[in-house]
Amino acid sequence: MHETVISAHAAERYRERFAGNLSWPATQQRLRRLLGRARFHGVRPGQARLYALGDMRFVVEDGVLVTVYRPHSRNVAPVEDLWCLAS
Repeated sequence: MHETVISAHAAERYRERFAGNLSWPATQQRLRRLLGRARFHGVRPGQARLYALGDMRFVVEDGVLVTVYRPHSRNVAPVEDLWCLAS
């Protein structure tokens, strides 16, 4: 992956959600290391690129790490459509 700039927002979100006890320089260093290990997961609207590492997601747009998050939605198995069954 090319050199990526870590935005203040991404560093703050990482500290909030994953590692609250790190200093700012340590946060940026760790984010660079984690982002280097992350795998490309797809292109999102606006040409932002999504990378994944375990349960962490990284959104990179134009060479800037925009945000870091953990998906909190669960994959739900499809259920029978009761409206179709009532017909």
